[in-house]
Amino acid sequence: MSSIPLPLAERLDAIVEQLEISYDEAIAEAISVWVDREEERRLFALRALASTNSMLVEGNRVKDWADSL
Repeated sequence: MSSIPLPLAERLDAIVEQLEISYDEAIAEAISVWVDREEERRLFALRALASTNSMLVEGNRVKDWADSL
């Protein structure tokens, strides 16, 4: 595990002091927010892929219909 870069550590120090919370609380919340955001990104990507796949199916249906004429 790598260490936190000094500028980020200084920002964390200021927030922890201002909010009067522990480093563990601040880091746990930050990780939780990051994980939630990554899960949302993954879900968005999966939905976009599903949408693209459905458009391909629809496109194939149109082609099949046109070929049947």
